[in-house]
Amino acid sequence: MQENYLIISIIAVIAIVLISLFIVVANLQKTVVIESPTPTPEQKEKEQKIAIEALIEIAAKRTSTRNELANAIIRAAKDCPFPVKEKGIAPKVSKIYLNFVLLIASHRNADAKLIAFMDEELKKTNPDYKREIDLYENEGINQRGNRI
Repeated sequence: MQENYLIISIIAVIAIVLISLFIVVANLQKTVVIESPTPTPEQKEKEQKIAIEALIEIAAKRTSTRNELANAIIRAAKDCPFPVKEKGIAPKVSKIYLNFVLLIASHRNADAKLIAFMDEELKKTNPDYKREIDLYENEGINQRGNRI
């Protein structure tokens, strides 16, 4: 009689261990995919505005080196496209982007090669703004001597 209880107890323990192992293995095989929330258009615009403002700060500093200015131009061309024109008219927000062009063109550490590089990169990524980029670039070149 005691042998029956012993055999039943051993079988019960083995069953519990096997079930536990099955549960552990099943949980290890599960992969959890966490999706990052997609940013809304307002969030994207706000992030771009912050990015262009940081680039403007670099361009506005008189102590910025030529390399810092070149990196700012590359980031502006790559990460901060100008806002889309509405019926052929640039929105007011585009002034921020065009002021970046003005500041780079009028910076004392910007030479002709850097300005030509900026002109080419920004026009390549923002073809609708070719005329405005030229205007602000020329204004910046004219202000080179006057900038404090």
